[in-house]
Amino acid sequence: MEMIILGLRSDVLSERLPWYCLSCFTCLDRCPQGGDVGEVMFAIRNLTAREGKIPEGVLIQAKSLFENGRVVTASRMALIQREKYGLNEEPSVDVEAVRQILKKTRFDKLISKGK
Repeated sequence: MEMIILGLRSDVLSERLPWYCLSCFTCLDRCPQGGDVGEVMFAIRNLTAREGKIPEGVLIQAKSLFENGRVVTASRMALIQREKYGLNEEPSVDVEAVRQILKKTRFDKLISKGK
């Protein structure tokens, strides 16, 4: 936040710091000024992503969402637990519907220029 206030835009956008935010909004509860730090972090991430500076791990998850309709796939252990409790292997996902949403929001263009 301080770097933004000081006008260090290029420094902020070149760092990985905005991507470390967990979006837990604890900062919102603790900010003595009542600032919405979480929304500021989302805005910084959006600016960073528009410049194609998306960390590799985030990019991998984003591409997985576009290709599979999921950010992560169930682990072997999760599948074993699902079977143990009589659940289907994995809930189905309408991948085409997910892709349509991502295309309408231009998410596909964003992840194609990332890294």
